[in-house]
Amino acid sequence: MRGQVRARHQGRGRRHWPSRALCRRLVPVVFYLIVYNVRPIPVKLRRACLRADAKLDLQLYAIGVPAILNLALPSVLISFLNGLLAAFSQSYVVVLGIYYKLQTFLYLPANGIVQGLRPIIGYNYGAGEYDRVKKLYRTAMGMCAAIMAAGTVLCLALSGQLIGLFSSSAETIAIGTVALRIICAGFIVSTISVVVSGALEGLGMGVQSLVISLCRYVVVIMPLAWAFCRVLGANGIWNAFWVTEVITAVIALGVYHKSVKLK
Repeated sequence: MRGQVRARHQGRGRRHWPSRALCRRLVPVVFYLIVYNVRPIPVKLRRACLRADAKLDLQLYAIGVPAILNLALPSVLISFLNGLLAAFSQSYVVVLGIYYKLQTFLYLPANGIVQGLRPIIGYNYGAGEYDRVKKLYRTAMGMCAAIMAAGTVLCLALSGQLIGLFSSSAETIAIGTVALRIICAGFIVSTISVVVSGALEGLGMGVQSLVISLCRYVVVIMPLAWAFCRVLGANGIWNAFWVTEVITAVIALGVYHKSVKLK
């Protein structure tokens, strides 16, 4: 009887999902339209400006498609690594999932800095303010490096406690402690690829940014993880992270200096 009641309740919940999703999308639009009419902003919406422009659309997709792929690549990597780790133990798969939850606390603030960098560096580059472009690049690099350095210290000092927030299993905590201490060796150097990739997108060089992301999530780490786990076991996969960050950082610097010409 309880099962039937629960099933009916879940069925009603599922029927409400589309309406909830619709509300989540409509509310921001309604809010924006109210603000737009009550407190007008310099940017005006005109029907005449909604005409298709093949050249402009191509420019947008040249940046947008690589950015979309950049978001999809981590999911591809996680699926691949899960397949490798499952051969050793499900605890390793759990640890990988925990790591990706923890690393968002580092990479989300860093990505926030990069989000702010993109339009500003693009405006200044277009205006020929190359000294300001260099300053913005160095400032973003320093700020992200500080965040990554703090994360490295935390992972080295409190790795067991951090894993313990997500699991009470002694085996998982032991595996996760080792994993965090190995992976965090690449945090600081990953600043280079994160900032360079964002700067290139801000300068309209989406393809070059995609090259860096492909190296970071597919081209370098997948073969390394596969090879290292054959030699070092599951810990080889953790080592593949920091080795990939070092290799990708070198590639990112090369791509940036070749693509961006600052007089």
